[in-house]
Amino acid sequence: MPERARRHHVVSRFYLRYFADELDRVTTVMLPGERTFTQNIANASVQTDFYTVIDNDGHESDLAEQALSQIETLAADAWRELAAGVWPLPEEHREAMAAWLALQLLRGSGVRNSMSEIATHALLLETIIGGRRRVREALQAAGEPADDETVDREWVGFFKNPLRAQVHANHHVQHLAQLLPRVTQSLLDRSWLLTVFQRKTLATSDHPVFVVPNDDATGMGMGTGVENATVLHAPLTRRHSLAMYPPSAVPPEISAHERDVRVAGVAAVALFSNSCVVNSARRFLFHHPKDTPLAGFDLPQPREREVAVTAQLWGWIPEDDRQVLLDAEFGPDDLNALIEHML
Repeated sequence: MPERARRHHVVSRFYLRYFADELDRVTTVMLPGERTFTQNIANASVQTDFYTVIDNDGHESDLAEQALSQIETLAADAWRELAAGVWPLPEEHREAMAAWLALQLLRGSGVRNSMSEIATHALLLETIIGGRRRVREALQAAGEPADDETVDREWVGFFKNPLRAQVHANHHVQHLAQLLPRVTQSLLDRSWLLTVFQRKTLATSDHPVFVVPNDDATGMGMGTGVENATVLHAPLTRRHSLAMYPPSAVPPEISAHERDVRVAGVAAVALFSNSCVVNSARRFLFHHPKDTPLAGFDLPQPREREVAVTAQLWGWIPEDDRQVLLDAEFGPDDLNALIEHML
């Protein structure tokens, strides 16, 4: 039986090569920028067993990693065309590039962590909405004592020792497989603006594709996703950036031409590209060892949280149940701190 692959690139090795020197080395910047080092792309963005799944026989398997490598192989051909100066890309290579970009939107730790945070938040909401009544029903269904003292103790325990959900690779891979065709098609339906830089250089990150916030959606208190984003941005090489626009938001430099357009880059666009990279990164940034694309940026702390919860959940708890928590010295500030810590 062949040895199972355990070192999984979260960002493809072929892609990182376009930001590397002739020895396949990239400069890696760990957020918030206090540690910087050079490493071979064979080691950059590697996470052990990140895509290792449990198969139907109960064994650990690298089948998901093998499936992702097939997408990467096709995408590598598209990048070679790009590097050779071909634009617009032939349809088969455009599709391969779109599939890889969609994969990067779905494969990283950001998606897995957001799935865990959403599941954890759902558990907390279920606890809050169900209240002590639901605790009593659960104890009775399990054949456990359900007197008032036991119910109150279990109710308080849910808040002082809360449950946390942790999404397994199986769930993440299943989610990825379900969404990949739709996200790929969404990218294919957009107009692509390729910017080519002669002097300025670009960085990339552990999450290379950035969903630029939609100002209209943000103004209404909504989030931005692939479907409603005005633009999605990705550095393709240290000299090429790609912006993808929906038909309703195509800029003038594209609208009067073909679906996909190539333009010469200027300093302001390079600055925007690198700002997108910084905003999209979770823990690592990468760039060519001789480049300084991040000069002048105030780099953020590593992103520890994907989901923001703004609702004041204390008010959702029935009054009698709130009083039990208050009697146990657990109040609204404690709940807010709990949410901050859990997510």
